[in-house]
Amino acid sequence: MPGWLIPGTFTALLLCAVALLAFGALVLVAPATDWRTLLSDSYLHHVLAFSFEQALLSVLLSVLPAILLARALYRRRFPGRNLLLRLCAMTLVLPVLVAVFGLLSVYGRSGWLAQLCAAVGVEYHFSPYGLQGILLAHVFFNLPLATRMLLQALENIPGEQRQVAAQLGLRGWHLFRLLEWPWLRRQILPTAALIFMLCFASFATVLALGGGPQATTLELAIYQALSFDYDPARAALLALLQLACCLLLVLLSQHFSKALATGSQSLRGWRDPQDSWRARLGDTLL
Repeated sequence: MPGWLIPGTFTALLLCAVALLAFGALVLVAPATDWRTLLSDSYLHHVLAFSFEQALLSVLLSVLPAILLARALYRRRFPGRNLLLRLCAMTLVLPVLVAVFGLLSVYGRSGWLAQLCAAVGVEYHFSPYGLQGILLAHVFFNLPLATRMLLQALENIPGEQRQVAAQLGLRGWHLFRLLEWPWLRRQILPTAALIFMLCFASFATVLALGGGPQATTLELAIYQALSFDYDPARAALLALLQLACCLLLVLLSQHFSKALATGSQSLRGWRDPQDSWRARLGDTLL
């Protein structure tokens, strides 16, 4: 074996060993006879349905606006753009509880929006708990992530294609459909799959903003089985079920997604000669 392969092979074997040991421990702890009882549990059906529902809604609310934001950032070069992109990356390392307290200070019953509505005589009805609170927190974390991933896809568009599109006079919908969308669609599915798994396995956000048993995810059900029911076997079964769901999603994403090619020429400073003030205003508002 070549010497340069040894570190990578050792690391891969170590990771596989850790994963197999963890999976084997779950299989040994989870009794096979409990599967039928677990799968017929109506509460588990509700937990699974809510987990998929909140994850799917979080994906839609994160990815769809991210397409517009990524296109706006792709077309514009302005002072502070790099700082804005770095701030988008901050959500990946921001502690969940810090973000939750920040959202509560803005959207809570005594938050800034409630005080503003009270000042103008409007009654404030929004509650940051339950499904709407979970979605709000997930969008806060995942919208910047989706924007950066889709922006990277757009910046990989070859410069020659952008110049040809400008020479042909492609604008608006035709520019998006013929030039940008073929590159975006290669990245949308992996981005959506990543955000779906992050939201499907969300724990601290749901624990802080769930608001009760009606807003419980599979991850929180595992915690409840260990901390309140003292049932490691049920927790292991739920963990295996969650692992199977995430693994299936990863396989589907890899099957349908294509590798993202890189542009043959970088034109990061290039500007569209047919740019208009309406387009600049729309991108600024976004």
